[in-house]
Amino acid sequence: MKKTILATAILLAGAANAAEVYNNEGTTVSLGGSFRGHVVIDNSDKVNFEDAGSRFDIKAAKELDNGLKAFGQMEIKYKDVDSLDTLYVNNAFLGLEHDVYGKATLGKKLGLGDDLVMNDFSYESGVYNFQTNAAGSGTEDQLEYSKTFGGAKVVVGLINQDTYAIGGTYDVAGLSLGVAYTIANDQEGTATPLVDNSSIIVGAQYALDALTLGVQYQALDVDNADTSAYGIGAHYALGQVGVYAMYDILDGDAKSDEGSELVVGADYEIAKDVKTYVEFNSSDRDEATADRKDKTEDTLWVGARVYF
Repeated sequence: MKKTILATAILLAGAANAAEVYNNEGTTVSLGGSFRGHVVIDNSDKVNFEDAGSRFDIKAAKELDNGLKAFGQMEIKYKDVDSLDTLYVNNAFLGLEHDVYGKATLGKKLGLGDDLVMNDFSYESGVYNFQTNAAGSGTEDQLEYSKTFGGAKVVVGLINQDTYAIGGTYDVAGLSLGVAYTIANDQEGTATPLVDNSSIIVGAQYALDALTLGVQYQALDVDNADTSAYGIGAHYALGQVGVYAMYDILDGDAKSDEGSELVVGADYEIAKDVKTYVEFNSSDRDEATADRKDKTEDTLWVGARVYF
C-alpha cells in the first residue's frame, strides 16, 4: 500500500530532489525513488532481514503552448515472491495538465483514496481495507480527471463502463479533509451471479506546529460482505526525531475481520532524505485463520530508507 500522508510527504520530498537527467526545449526527464530495508521480528522470535519495497521512478514532462503540459510517470518496484527476485511496474500513466482546466491522467495508478488514510503515520503497518480491485479502489488502469479550486480538489475516475470513482479534498488553516467513493457494478459474485461492490473512505488531519493528529473511516462492501475500520493517530516531531502512534478498530461480517491494531514507532533523520525507524505492531483478531494462526500477532520492525 501507499498509503500514509507522512510517508507520501517524505517520498515527494525525495522526488523533489530527483536527478534531472535531461532538459531541452521544455522537455525534462528525471529519476527518483528510494532504497528500503528492514529487520523483522515476529511472535515466534524469528528474525528476517529483508528488502522493504525498494523502487525507482521515471518522470517526464513537456511544456506545450498556452499553459498546457504533457507528462508521464512509471514506477518500478522490487518484490521478493517465494524467494524469487521480481521487478514489476507498480504504476505507469501519462496525461495532460492545464493551468485553468485541470489535469487528465490515463494509465495504471491508485486513486485518491490512497492519500486518505490520514491517521496512519507508520512505515510498515496500517489498516487499508479500502484498497481492493474488486471494488475498483486498487491499482487500476483508469482515466482520471482532477481540478483544483483554491484549497479544494475534485477527482473523478473511470475504470470501465461499470466501475467509477469520485472524491475530493479540502485544505484550510492546517486542516485537511478528504473523501473518496468507488462503485463497481455487475461484478462476479460467489453466492449470486452478479453483485455491486463499493468502498468509501473519509479522512481528516490537523497539523499544529510539531503535532499532527489524524482520523479515518473506511467501509467496504464486496460480494455482499461488509468490513469497516475506524482509526485515530498522532505524530510529533522533535527536531530530527519523530514519534507516532495509531489505533484502528476493525469490524466485519467474519470474526477474522474483527479486532484492532495498535502501532507505536519512532524515526530519526540521519541526514536529508535518509531515515531510520523502529516500529511495533500489536494486531488482534476475534478469530484465527489458516493464514493467521494466532489471534494476537506482535511484530517489531527496524528499518531504514534512502530517498533520491
